[in-house]
Amino acid sequence: MTMINSLSDLADAFNAGHDGGPLIDSVPDSLTPADMAAVYALQDTVISRLGPVGGWKIMAGGQGEPVCAPIPANRYFDNGASIDSTRYRFVFPEVEVAVKLGQDLPADADAAAVEAAIASLHPVLEMIGSPFVDRDAIHANVKLGDLQSNGAVVVGPAFDPGIKAELATLPVSLLFDGVEAKTTSTGASWTAIVDAVIWLARHATTRGLPLKAGQVIITGSRVLAPHGKASSIEGRMGDWGSVTARMTY
Repeated sequence: MTMINSLSDLADAFNAGHDGGPLIDSVPDSLTPADMAAVYALQDTVISRLGPVGGWKIMAGGQGEPVCAPIPANRYFDNGASIDSTRYRFVFPEVEVAVKLGQDLPADADAAAVEAAIASLHPVLEMIGSPFVDRDAIHANVKLGDLQSNGAVVVGPAFDPGIKAELATLPVSLLFDGVEAKTTSTGASWTAIVDAVIWLARHATTRGLPLKAGQVIITGSRVLAPHGKASSIEGRMGDWGSVTARMTY
């Protein structure tokens, strides 16, 4: 049993559990975030132990204020990477659209500044990980504090910029070992993605983690499903492009 007596202990337990260490069976009520301010405080403790920020996750196009999390640089992988699903405790992949920044973004960035700063768009697979014995038994705010359950991000080749006009109705498929598992044709529009990054630029700066050139921001799940023991995972976005990863066990 992992002893958890402080936020630092909890952050260390998260990070160990995502890297083949002991699983967490429970989290004390006293350390369960009561609100989003506490969620973000926990995230900040987690990311401080993982090295530089490589990007962020945020749900674009949702209702109300977005929810976000920084992602450490060492959780980003190139297209076609082979990753140990057992070691990193992956439970399912999400197919998403990401934007890569070509320049830093200040807190007061407007739509024009955000559009100018986005160097490219990419298909990505976000691998959701769980450092818990029973993920379903863990309070939602604890999972949000665990960098929203991020385990890894696999980044595919850049899209043609013309995809911006098609994002709201983009056909997306998730394939396991070449077999289609799930599809969708709805998602955040270009405008919704830009609006999310505007919000994120301000929010990230208030946390002392301003958006930087080279960071990759993933913008929300379009399709997901448990991958079981599939060795090949592909996120396909119509004729626009795809992203793949290989799982080992």
